[in-house]
Amino acid sequence: MDTMPSRKLTREGAMKVLEAAVSAAEAKGRSASIAVVDDGGHLLAFSRTDKAELYSIPICLAKARSAALTRFPSGKKSPTGNERDDHHALAITLAAGPGSFVSVPGGIPLFSHGECIGAVGVSGAGHSDVKIAEIAASTVEAITPKKLGST
Repeated sequence: MDTMPSRKLTREGAMKVLEAAVSAAEAKGRSASIAVVDDGGHLLAFSRTDKAELYSIPICLAKARSAALTRFPSGKKSPTGNERDDHHALAITLAAGPGSFVSVPGGIPLFSHGECIGAVGVSGAGHSDVKIAEIAASTVEAITPKKLGST
């Protein structure tokens, strides 16, 4: 067979993830920029809370792209669970190209029925970035299969 069905995160689904992240940031009293990308790292939804720093915009997108492309949370831990040393983390970042990979936490892949459908990246909320992204990612389980398109 030359093709196979796949799941895709819809705009509606991306907005639910985004809204959950914004709500989580506000509940924690944190400012943040949030990006939701598809499984190829392409932007589907974005928001920046009122007091979020401008530099957090490209960082949240890079975190989301890192998680989508590796199918693993962004950060210095590798998919095997080992901590990458600084040299290795920097080498991967440089090799992947600008905005494609970062070795800082805050990007969480989104899975539906075991398949990566995208990722969410949060930046600007400090140590709360990861928790906000995890809360947002947990909403994917609430998106029914009807909300996910098939190709």
